[in-house]
Amino acid sequence: MTFPCCSIAQDTEIGGAAGFGAYHDATITNPEGSARAGFGPRFALSGVVGHNLGEHLGVEARYTYQDGDLELRSQGLEANLDGDAQAVLGEVLLYANRKESRLRLFGAAGFGVKIYQGSQLITGPRPLSDFASLQQASQARALLTVGGGIKYAISRRWLLRLDLRDYITPFPTGVITPAPGASLHGWLHDIVPTLGISRTF
Repeated sequence: MTFPCCSIAQDTEIGGAAGFGAYHDATITNPEGSARAGFGPRFALSGVVGHNLGEHLGVEARYTYQDGDLELRSQGLEANLDGDAQAVLGEVLLYANRKESRLRLFGAAGFGVKIYQGSQLITGPRPLSDFASLQQASQARALLTVGGGIKYAISRRWLLRLDLRDYITPFPTGVITPAPGASLHGWLHDIVPTLGISRTF
């Protein structure tokens, strides 16, 4: 299906989106047992600038802010600390449809950097400190993304888009620091669906 007036044939796109992110945690073990370590599910906000390179290829630069507490959980106990994460990345998009199509499906992959932050002042003892300590600190980690989405032309220059990304990073040990004698297993996977609107030029 194509859209009259060549709205999607415009080559540059600027937009924003909102959604919700949920992490697949890593595991920290010590001789007494194991704990899940990561960040709590919270809202996400994103901005994007993109450009078509041809009928089926595009590039995008993206910024994403995601709220989310630092968390440790084991056997009914939980420790948490206010925190958030910010990501800056570039992606390559591969489209299934021509750029004149009203509905465009795409896959995406890219890389960048993600900054994790513990923002709460730490007071008093914390539970599960034999597994890890939660830090009032920030740490940048290399970021890989994979995913895809749908773009739909709702008018001559405006697009509605649905995106799904997996933000993959090594674990931020400067923010959630394993205790002496504890071992960390796994990377962080952050699954983020967003719904947004973009304008083409």
